[in-house]
Amino acid sequence: MEGFPYYFLETTSQNNNSIPYSGQSLEAAFSRLNVSSLSHLPFSGVGYSSGASASKYPSGIAPNWSPEPLNNMSVADLRGKIATLAKDQYGCRFFQRAMEAEPKEFTDMIFAEVIDDVANLMLDPYGNYVIQKLVEVCSEEQRTQILLRWTKNPFLFITLCLHSHFRNGGRTRSVQKLLKKITTRDQVSLFVSALYCGVVDLCTNINGQHIMEYCMKNFSDEHKRCLLNVVIDNCVGIAKDKVGCCVLHKCVDYCYGETKGRLLAAIIGEALILAQDRYGNYVLQHLLGLRAPQVTSSLLRQFQGNYMYLSCSKFGSNVVEKCLTESAEEQSAEIVRELCISPNLSMLLMHPFGNYVFQTALSVSKFGFDFTGSHPYFSVKSGSTIHSGSTRESIWEKGACLA
Repeated sequence: MEGFPYYFLETTSQNNNSIPYSGQSLEAAFSRLNVSSLSHLPFSGVGYSSGASASKYPSGIAPNWSPEPLNNMSVADLRGKIATLAKDQYGCRFFQRAMEAEPKEFTDMIFAEVIDDVANLMLDPYGNYVIQKLVEVCSEEQRTQILLRWTKNPFLFITLCLHSHFRNGGRTRSVQKLLKKITTRDQVSLFVSALYCGVVDLCTNINGQHIMEYCMKNFSDEHKRCLLNVVIDNCVGIAKDKVGCCVLHKCVDYCYGETKGRLLAAIIGEALILAQDRYGNYVLQHLLGLRAPQVTSSLLRQFQGNYMYLSCSKFGSNVVEKCLTESAEEQSAEIVRELCISPNLSMLLMHPFGNYVFQTALSVSKFGFDFTGSHPYFSVKSGSTIHSGSTRESIWEKGACLA
């Protein structure tokens, strides 16, 4: 190994000039890599020099040595050390370039050496990029082998899907890259089976959210069914989560048939609870926004007798307003009637949230409001109008900002 000088650049603190010096063996230079022994690498005939690669670094922050030590080598020269070098900054870049530009046989060589270490490479800040590139360029059979190794431990696989401690989301992006390359029925089945044990965690995690949404949009009903069954059993907890409510929107939009019916029934059955939740109310608003008559009718039945109570709730008032704007004319009229006959109407008029419900009721109702009726403040009469004068002034006195 001796006799192969490696040139370094050292920056002085006085004039910031680069001063080349030699005297370091190639073995010493490679000690910068995470390789314990390079005794098996064929370095004979390989030489290095400083200069060209130094220009790619911004002035003033040049590294201690400039050329990448793998530039003049091929994948074949590194046989036996590929899995280890893939965890290094330079090795990672070298193998990605090799898989893009060099013959397919080199990709097969990289695959053969990293396949048994896929899980560890996925956890490595550099190695995960090698796996991402390998997933892009490998054959379908090789991709299936990678998937088998990845999903061998489902709990580790779920961890990779959920957590991203690397810059730019390395771990999660590797899983997403694999997901987009899955094409065969067997590959999809393997992937879905591995996700099954972590569906709730995926639905409530910002990284897992993208994986679940991709599955909902692109997998067949048959493959989505087992994931949706878990979502149905845990729909309340998912709906009350900041991320989960968004995932539940996609689940509703991209499931069909009997599975969709069960999902909607599970959500509607807990409508009163979800309507008062800071995130769950958005799920109910999404259902009302579908404008499916059967879904809307089922939700309105759940709320019947509770409109006044919900109207005075910070989040429930949003749902009542949505009920008024998205339901049919007859249905919105029934909601208005319920509000009008409530003995707590004065509280609605003066309430910081309830007054918005009242304004929405005024805007959508085909009825007029007669304040001379039997109710202390107003009653609903077909064809009547809002009276002016002293009656209007009395409402202002009661604190309602409506005129």
